[in-house]
Amino acid sequence: MKEKQQLKDLYQLYLSNECNREEFELFFKALNDQQQDNEILELMSASWDNTHTVPDVGLSPDFLPLEAKQVKLKERTSPAVPLRKWISVAAAIVVFTMGLYFFRSSLLHFIDPVHQQQAWSAAGERKKIQLADGSLVWLSPNSKLSYPDQFNDKQRSVSLDGEAFFEVAHDADHPFIIKTGKVNTVVLGTSFNISAYPKQKTISVTLVSGKVAVALHTTNSTHTEMILPNQQVIIDKNDEKLRKIDYPDAASFLDRRLGKYEYKGSTLQQVVQDIESQYNVRINLDGSLSDKTFYGNLDMNAQLSQVLNKLCLIMELKYEKKGEGYVIIK
Repeated sequence: MKEKQQLKDLYQLYLSNECNREEFELFFKALNDQQQDNEILELMSASWDNTHTVPDVGLSPDFLPLEAKQVKLKERTSPAVPLRKWISVAAAIVVFTMGLYFFRSSLLHFIDPVHQQQAWSAAGERKKIQLADGSLVWLSPNSKLSYPDQFNDKQRSVSLDGEAFFEVAHDADHPFIIKTGKVNTVVLGTSFNISAYPKQKTISVTLVSGKVAVALHTTNSTHTEMILPNQQVIIDKNDEKLRKIDYPDAASFLDRRLGKYEYKGSTLQQVVQDIESQYNVRINLDGSLSDKTFYGNLDMNAQLSQVLNKLCLIMELKYEKKGEGYVIIK
């Protein structure tokens, strides 16, 4: 209630041109708070309702005949507002409204609407997307990127479901934010990989170059980690915890964005998880195989059968089709 009265007082001072510098800044700070949109619109509506008009005189041009000047219209229950006065008042309100919202993104959206775009990638499909600011995104299979066709706000925000490699155009005044559920990744200009498939228990952010802040928003607090090149943040979705680790092989994601996966001692469980994500398929491992390590290259652009054949050949295993998925056994 106190904030509403303060906004009203500032509004009146602004209308009467009596704001000092501090009050002026407070007023426009309030305008930037979208939670106060309803109050602002109420004040503007009241200004319109209380705008009185007075009849204009001398509107009949001299070249009209006298009879035309003396034509009387039927009486109305309420006085008509002269057209010129109506236009003047309307113009004043429009100018006033534009002044209020000049610093608001909502005005920009009204004048030049921002359209939300979505890019989808199917199983085994990869897409390269260039955003309005010049940033590049390599979208991995079974992923979705939501992004605006232009960036008009102070922040450049996109949303990701799945996995993507980002090469963000540097802009110190407009941070780039990737939203993945409860996790926000904030950058200015850098290259990194985010893996945030809905079916996976973790979200990972791996930095190749630049500097990145990763924030996990929980019910009670926000946990943040800053990572540098060759580091990775892993977020556990269930425990709502994040941890930072060294990841010397971060540059491998430059090839992974193209579907070229190189493994240097990864567990078979991790390799299978990558295959599942790329091909949107369920693969079960024999219980004794999860911790076995794999060294080799897999081309995730090839057919699923070719990938499984190569994996099993190197590991001296075999796979079988079982229901809607597969099982790998000794």
